[in-house]
Amino acid sequence: MKLYNVALILPLALVALLGAGCSGVTLNLPNGSSVVLPGVDTVTVELFNDTDFEVEPRIRFDSSSNWLASLFPSEELATGTLAPGQLLRLDVDCDKLGVVFSDAAGQFASGEDVPIGQADSTRVLQRESDYDCGDTVQFHFIGAESSFGVIVSVNDVVVD
Repeated sequence: MKLYNVALILPLALVALLGAGCSGVTLNLPNGSSVVLPGVDTVTVELFNDTDFEVEPRIRFDSSSNWLASLFPSEELATGTLAPGQLLRLDVDCDKLGVVFSDAAGQFASGEDVPIGQADSTRVLQRESDYDCGDTVQFHFIGAESSFGVIVSVNDVVVD
């Protein structure tokens, strides 16, 4: 009987999740355990500083995905400065992330204001062309000084 209840509850929860556009649902099962179903209305932005220096990621975005938003994005993610080896994951409402890119990220020696390295701006990624709701967009900062750069991936597949 318990198997029947779980088999009935999970499909109903999935239908409710997809219809409601919620960021995640926790199902409390009759046996006292729970199951968390991930949301599909967010995009995870993952930043990894794989360098020996501090990095200012400068992740720019806009809610629109048109060409004008690609040229003049309206906002910057509040990431702060990433310490060497730091991984930061942010779940962003999918409706707020029409375009996203790193805009000339800077690399700094500890306590310094003048960058020792600056990456080229990455390609502007557009929702529904380069990534979708529920995806993970990754910015991997590598190298040092003149070889400092950014590798961009979507769901672990390099796109830039």
